[in-house]
Amino acid sequence: MNKEESLRAQAPHNIPCFMHECPLHETCLHWMINQYITGEHRIVSCVNPYHPTVNTPQCSLYQKDEIVKYAIGMMHIFDAIPYPIARSVKKRLINLFSRKRFYEYRNGVRPIPPHEQNQIARTFKEEGWDGEIVYDDWKEDFNW
Repeated sequence: MNKEESLRAQAPHNIPCFMHECPLHETCLHWMINQYITGEHRIVSCVNPYHPTVNTPQCSLYQKDEIVKYAIGMMHIFDAIPYPIARSVKKRLINLFSRKRFYEYRNGVRPIPPHEQNQIARTFKEEGWDGEIVYDDWKEDFNW
């Protein structure tokens, strides 16, 4: 997926920013998606221009336009792991993410962002697994 396709696909699901004079706007995903907001909606939720950190170099809503690697699916993540460790890890991941999100990750419905890949790896390590964690696939996209 190229940059334009990704921005267009994510525009309806993210908050746009219309602060053209913001010093961070050229690399901010919130600002980049504003061009994909169409006229078919009369009301749009957007970044509040009156918030104290907005339109400053310390903007709390700034989201850098960096590409990250998302894991897709965990159908075979427990295949090489001893059952007691796998059972314990699965239980902890469900508690960490919720049952719904765990199964969305497992089935590849929802991509797994890097910070949650780190949480998964930490959980495996804490339960005694030092081996490789195998995801079904990978994709690169912006860090939404």
